[in-house]
Amino acid sequence: MASGADATGRLRAVQASRSPVALTAALDDPSPEVVRAAIGRLVELEGTRAEGELRVRLLDADLGLVADIARALKRIGASGVVDAATAALADERYTRRLAAVRALAALGDSRAAPHVRMMLEDEVAGVRAAALDALAQIGAGIGAGADCARLLWDPVAHVRIAAVRSVARLVTHPGTLLAPAAADEDRLVRREVAQHVAGLPEQAARALLADPDIRVREAAARAAGLRELGALSALLARDPARDVRRASAHALGAMHDRRVSDVLMPGIEDPDALVRAAVLHALGQLLGRPGAARRLSDELACDRPERRRAALYALARLGAREMGSELSRMADDPDPDVRLALIHSAEALYEEPEPLMRYLAADGDQAVRDAAEMWLLHAERR
Repeated sequence: MASGADATGRLRAVQASRSPVALTAALDDPSPEVVRAAIGRLVELEGTRAEGELRVRLLDADLGLVADIARALKRIGASGVVDAATAALADERYTRRLAAVRALAALGDSRAAPHVRMMLEDEVAGVRAAALDALAQIGAGIGAGADCARLLWDPVAHVRIAAVRSVARLVTHPGTLLAPAAADEDRLVRREVAQHVAGLPEQAARALLADPDIRVREAAARAAGLRELGALSALLARDPARDVRRASAHALGAMHDRRVSDVLMPGIEDPDALVRAAVLHALGQLLGRPGAARRLSDELACDRPERRRAALYALARLGAREMGSELSRMADDPDPDVRLALIHSAEALYEEPEPLMRYLAADGDQAVRDAAEMWLLHAERR
């Protein structure tokens, strides 16, 4: 490869190369992307003949490349790789122990699970975290979930995060084991737990949905189920963070229960356009587009003008022209802001808005008259 080329140039050279010598040299390139390409190309060209060069680098490569090398060795059917990685778990150098754990995770051989479980006691936090993730991938047998759960109290936060992932993967009903972590002092741990909120005991689930951290509440809302309907309703209506309100709308839409549409209705008045869009999407999931249009039209009878106005705009975003004749009565709505909303939405709701505009051009409210007359003036110029 051209040693003076930038990483992009070296990557292209690797991808085009047919030289085993050049590709072997590229295995030591400083760019991980170049090395990954070289691994794939070398295996493609050389097959089992690439084993020696890959094996010698397995435990000493950049840690981010260990899994790639292990998978390549597995692909060409190299023998003894699991045994070599297992033996390296006892190495004095923590980098080699960490590489060995990552290699075993990528190899996915369940025979290594008992050895990897022993690494949960390693003195280095990175090795413990890698062992947790490896066990989740390999599948670790009876009692592994409880072993991993002990690390939910690890002094290092990223180990506790890995423990949450591992317990959730290995235990059939992990809620009871994960519940204490809902009160973890580290927000990233709580956010990881929040992704499993539907399976947690109610008290832990409520705590996460009311967490002071926005991202924890967002993750909890997105993962919540029908049991948390009341909490999601409150979050959609009142949470100060738009991302939490949007996540609540997404979760409600995924419940596949038509009755949930009532809970979504306050969201059509949300001040944030992305939240309103999420609410409309959720209504469509629950009711289908025609059903969503009909449900929104019911809100036009609400005694609050703000809701009637929001319903008109929502119907316009759906392009619900089939409701046009039914909506014409809103031209006589007692609230001028609702009549203005009808003008602003008319082109999305009517094939021919002009008769409506001529009617509203004689409205008793100056702002409504001006808006209707402006529409008519623009229509004449088109």
